[in-house]
Amino acid sequence: MDWSTQVGNVGNDQYDRRIEKLKQGGIDTSSIEKTVNQTIGNLKPGCGSSFVIFGEPQSGKTEMMIALNAKLLDEGRRIIVNLLTDSVDLLGQSLGRFRKSGLSPSPKNFDELPPNAKELKGKKWVIFCKKNARNLENLIELLRHESDFVIIDDEADYASPNAKVNKDAKTRINELITDLIGSDGHYIGVTATPARLNLNNTFDNVSELWIDFEPHPEYVGQDFFFPGGSSVGFKLHTFDIDEGSEKAELENAILNFLCGVAVLHKKGVDKNFTMLVHTSGKKDDHAEDMEVIHNTISALSNPTLAKFDSLVKRLEKVAVNHDAGESVDIVKFVLNNIDKNLIVEINSNKSSGKVADVAEPTSLFSFGAGGNIISRGVTFSNLLSMYFTRSVKGKFSQDTYIQRARMFGARNAYKEHFQLWIPKELLANWNKCFEFHKLAIEAMKSEAGAPVWLSDHKTTPTSSASIDRSSVDFEGGEMSFALFDFDESLHNQLMNRDGRTDKEMIESLGKILSKAEFPEFVQQYLINDVDKHKSKISFHKPSSFGTRAKTYSDIEKANVRRDKGIFATNEYARSERPTAKHHLKIFFNETSNARLFYKINGKAIQFMHNNK
Repeated sequence: MDWSTQVGNVGNDQYDRRIEKLKQGGIDTSSIEKTVNQTIGNLKPGCGSSFVIFGEPQSGKTEMMIALNAKLLDEGRRIIVNLLTDSVDLLGQSLGRFRKSGLSPSPKNFDELPPNAKELKGKKWVIFCKKNARNLENLIELLRHESDFVIIDDEADYASPNAKVNKDAKTRINELITDLIGSDGHYIGVTATPARLNLNNTFDNVSELWIDFEPHPEYVGQDFFFPGGSSVGFKLHTFDIDEGSEKAELENAILNFLCGVAVLHKKGVDKNFTMLVHTSGKKDDHAEDMEVIHNTISALSNPTLAKFDSLVKRLEKVAVNHDAGESVDIVKFVLNNIDKNLIVEINSNKSSGKVADVAEPTSLFSFGAGGNIISRGVTFSNLLSMYFTRSVKGKFSQDTYIQRARMFGARNAYKEHFQLWIPKELLANWNKCFEFHKLAIEAMKSEAGAPVWLSDHKTTPTSSASIDRSSVDFEGGEMSFALFDFDESLHNQLMNRDGRTDKEMIESLGKILSKAEFPEFVQQYLINDVDKHKSKISFHKPSSFGTRAKTYSDIEKANVRRDKGIFATNEYARSERPTAKHHLKIFFNETSNARLFYKINGKAIQFMHNNK
């Protein structure tokens, strides 16, 4: 028998076996399968060499990436490079999950590869590499004899884009990844916040090939935590932050977390839980947060301390708020189990604890306090409470603050018990980040063309240094939706007010047009803005498009869309409400194909649209 044929021969069904194993574990794999199949389609010759997979924070992207690696191996890809942010903790969590999946070959960190480049020849490799200059330089040197491999860039909007795009130069990481891709490599960016990749033209990614990784059924995300209305379905605690109040608020949050864990255990949810504290990126602030947590837990753990009695009285009041009828049992549970705690300072200094200890909590009451790693990449299972006060002096970068929504995740089993502690002003700005982000993402999901990103005086989609000003239009951006058959009499009637309110007009238009033609997220956004901010909407009469303009191409006329926009400034003057904030108008072509266009009037809110 020729045993050489058996070396590494695991067959070409690793993907199918992985999907079947997930299904046996009760995991819904429909979104994973859809995304992997679309990705393989994008990689076919003649399609594209650079694109993005986007999905909400903590929505299961790592599991999707494991399945994608398996499928690529089945498809005959010999070398797959998985890039991660420059974090030992994130590398450890991701690499550990990949190895437990049973992939063959077993994933290797780049420094575990053979030192001689020739030893890589003829074998398959799944490689992990952090996005730092030294690691990338060494990996490029090691792969110098290889070609035609796939790069999967996790947290692709971090470090990979070129922050010197407007200076005719490249940042070092961007330059190195460009060299790694080479002339025949394929690049797949994976992120929850793709605005920077689009506006930066990172690795010339093609937005038409972008893939929406939909959340699994157990996922709880933006729609739950930022519903857009006045009420929420979880335990939201807002406060006015001032000097001297933050310590008391943090103590209160800790006591509520302890009681929340007790309540869940009384309901039969026998698990360990985590509380995250994210107040700053400064190490001195981390130390202050840690001191508050240590002192609170220490006082409740030792009846001989002077603070014990006063703290227990506060705990009793908190327990009543959680469940008045069971408050005594709640306090008893907390005090009986208070020694089952772990307090970890994350991403602060060399003596910091490992994030894994609270990401998958190993103690009943687990606490994590610290800096940037809390807000990017790491998945926190059984997170029950988040104390979040980290703000900025200037504009809020939407991609950064969306990544900091660590409360998102597989929390369906206990979502109504989740606790968020946040200053009122920060919550309002955070909500606006998600409001603008959702408009752009949902527009992409509805196949409405290239994404349009929104900004205002307080928020921006991403860092201004990363926006390629040679191709991004800051003025002409507008939203348009799916094509539909135009009925002039019907749509003239729909766009005439006839005494109807803005809300009634929106509802009437929404009944005639499909979700793709007038997405529900836009309808709800407009209705909320009318209700909350008393904004006005102008409904323009339909107009023909391209019948007289000689500068429009045949493709533009057929698509009823131009890169530079077709909603001219003088359109405002033609409406019944020229000064209205929101403007809706239908444009139609000679073959009665039409689109609904949406534009915001004024400089308060600005669209950004990449014309490249």
